[in-house]
Amino acid sequence: MNTPPTFRRQFIRLALSVILWSAATSTLIWLLLGLSTLSFFRPANFYEKQVPAILRFAEESGAKLLDPENRPLLEEEIPSEGVSYRVLPLRGGEGYGTLSPPEKANPEQWIRKVNTTETRDGRIYRYVPLSDGQGRLMGVLVLSYQISFLKANDSPLAAVVLVLAMATPFVTLAFFTYWFGRRLERRISPAIASLMEGATRVERRDLDFTLGEVGGTRELDALGKAFENMRRSLRASLETQWRAEQGRREMLAALAHDLFTPLTIILGHAENLLNRTSQEDERRHRSLRAIQTNARRAIRMLEEMQEANRLERPDFSLSPSPLDLGAYLTEKKEEYLSLCSQMGIRLHFSLEDFRRHPRPMRVDGHRLSQILDNVITNALRYTPARGEIRWRVLLDEEGVEMEITDTGPGLSEKDLRHLFQPFYRGDPARKSGSGHAGLGMYIAKTLAEKHGGWITAGNAPEGGARFRFRIAEL
Repeated sequence: MNTPPTFRRQFIRLALSVILWSAATSTLIWLLLGLSTLSFFRPANFYEKQVPAILRFAEESGAKLLDPENRPLLEEEIPSEGVSYRVLPLRGGEGYGTLSPPEKANPEQWIRKVNTTETRDGRIYRYVPLSDGQGRLMGVLVLSYQISFLKANDSPLAAVVLVLAMATPFVTLAFFTYWFGRRLERRISPAIASLMEGATRVERRDLDFTLGEVGGTRELDALGKAFENMRRSLRASLETQWRAEQGRREMLAALAHDLFTPLTIILGHAENLLNRTSQEDERRHRSLRAIQTNARRAIRMLEEMQEANRLERPDFSLSPSPLDLGAYLTEKKEEYLSLCSQMGIRLHFSLEDFRRHPRPMRVDGHRLSQILDNVITNALRYTPARGEIRWRVLLDEEGVEMEITDTGPGLSEKDLRHLFQPFYRGDPARKSGSGHAGLGMYIAKTLAEKHGGWITAGNAPEGGARFRFRIAEL
């Protein structure tokens, strides 16, 4: 495939094409206008050409023109729209005509100007003698006109033609700029669209494509090649990361599976021994109780690891079904009240239902319980005895939102940054029990997002941690 020209070269070519085509088209339009209106337009000296006929008429008529009764005869010879005149008698008086009368009548001044021409204020003035039959000068005919193309063609149609002629270069320039600009756009738009599509697919983490020759301009083509090289490098890097992540998940799954069975056996034997041990053997009883407690703790940690591994699998999916949230929340409230009473903690529950027509909501009840259990368990872990947990539920037409606030020490800056990351077990500065793998909040966040919702963590203004999460109806 041929290398496309540079954008600079294409832009220069476009500019030259616009200028040349505009100039050629304007010239052609002017030529056509000129040929079609050649007989219509008058030359700039049109009125000057009428003067000789007026002079002959004035010479033939002589002093008769001083009589105002002969004014109609004179005006038949003088074009009314382009030539102004004034008949001035030497014996005094203002005379008549379309020119304004002189402020001061001075016969000697008119005598000196006879048969002369002068230019004043852009107009030409000619002074024509008016003599009687004996050749005596009796008056002066003053003619005034302009040599101007616009004045000679002072009509609406001429104005339209002139405006059209003057607008032609601008109209043709705008038209060809748009025309050639569209051609350039059609040439480079596919290249830009290809790059944008590639960027969108990378944003979606879809690297299973190849960006071929982009074209358009040399710069865009080079950008496309650089983009393709970046995609290949990113794909190779992500594949390496994905393989490592897959290996980690498989290792954790295998480790959890391998440890789960022996721990279950240990727990079973410890419970059997506890059932058989007499109350007098306190030392053995305490040892077996420790084995039982730690085995259960280890099993819970392994269950968390297995659950996190299941959530990360591509084939994981929710199992939504209609759920009566009223009955569900009542059951969960009783469950948490029992737990809180055992730990000397007060639980305050509130429910606000904004639905117009309450009905079962289509959600994954099991996964909702997992989210809620993890958040409540976290609150129980950090709330001291005689403390309290506030659980607020909001129901609307699109989903359910919950807020859990405790009276514990709250969340540190480190907690807020890392709380929802896997295997984060809390800031060491905060006192908490052991026995969890640091996956509870990660699991809660993953499930909330898979349920079309979100989860946030922060500190309440009055103190303590505050968790809010929302899931959408599926």
